[in-house]
Amino acid sequence: MWDVLLDAFLDSIKIFPFILLIYILMEAIEHAGKKESIERILGGPFAPAVAGFLGAVPECGFAVMCAKLYDKGLIKTGTLIAAFLSISDEGLIILITEGAKATDIFLLLGVKILYAIAVGEALNLLFAKKDAAHICPEKDDCIECGTHHEKNLDKYFLHPLTHATKTFLYVFVINFALGTVIYLVTEESITAFMDKSALLQPLIASIIGLIPNCGSSIILAKAFTGGILGFAGLIAGLSANSGIGILILLKSKTNFRKAFVIMGLQYLLAVVLGYLVTGFIAIA
Repeated sequence: MWDVLLDAFLDSIKIFPFILLIYILMEAIEHAGKKESIERILGGPFAPAVAGFLGAVPECGFAVMCAKLYDKGLIKTGTLIAAFLSISDEGLIILITEGAKATDIFLLLGVKILYAIAVGEALNLLFAKKDAAHICPEKDDCIECGTHHEKNLDKYFLHPLTHATKTFLYVFVINFALGTVIYLVTEESITAFMDKSALLQPLIASIIGLIPNCGSSIILAKAFTGGILGFAGLIAGLSANSGIGILILLKSKTNFRKAFVIMGLQYLLAVVLGYLVTGFIAIA
C-alpha cells in the first residue's frame, strides 16, 4: 500500500507545474476580457453559441458567472444549459496534463460545444426571460470565487497557486483512491467490469458529474485516462458537470426549486448525449 501512496503522490506532483501554468493563463485571460461585454452578448440572440464556446474554457468560473446572471433574470434558460453542458471544469485540465490523446480531447470539446449550442437554442425557443438592467461585477473580481485582486502578485501568482494547490490535493486523493481500488481488485477485474457495464456508463457517469464540485470532473477524467471509463461515459459525465455553478442557484431563494429542474434536465441531456456517442461508436 505504501507503493500505491508513493505512486499517487509522484503522479500528482509531476503535473502540478502544468496545472499552475494553466491557472495563470486562465487568470490572464479572465482579467484581459471585458465582463460587461460578455454579459451583454449572453443576453443576445447568439447567446447559446457564445455560452457553448466560452464554457469549453477550463475551470468552472464561467458556469458561476452564467448562474449568477440567470439568478438575476438576465440570461435565458437555454443559455445557462448551453454553458453547463459545454463545461468540463477541471476534468479538461487533467485530460491535458495526463496525456490523453489529442483526438479524444478535441472530439470531446467539439461534440460538447455543438450539442450545447443546439440544445441551448432549442430551449431558448421554449423558455423566454425578460432582460433587465443590472450592475456588472467589480472589474477585478474572480468570476469563480468572487475574490478581489488589486496586486499583480495576487492576480497572477498567489490566486492561481491557491487554485492549483486545491486541484493537486483533489488529484492526489483520487489517484490514491483509484490506485487502491486497482491494487485490491486488479486491473483485469476492472477491465472486465467496464466491458460488461459499458451500456450503464453514461447513466452512472452522469450521476457522478452532477456532484457540484470540481472533484467529480477529476474523478471522471482520471477514470478515463486510467482505462476504467469509456469515451461515452466521459462525455456524458462531463456534460452533466457544471462545477460549482449549480450551487449558485441552490443558494438562491427565488431559483431554489428551479435549480432541481435544471439539474434534472442537464442529467437527462447528458445521458442522451452519452448514448448518442455510444451508438455512433458501435456503428463506426
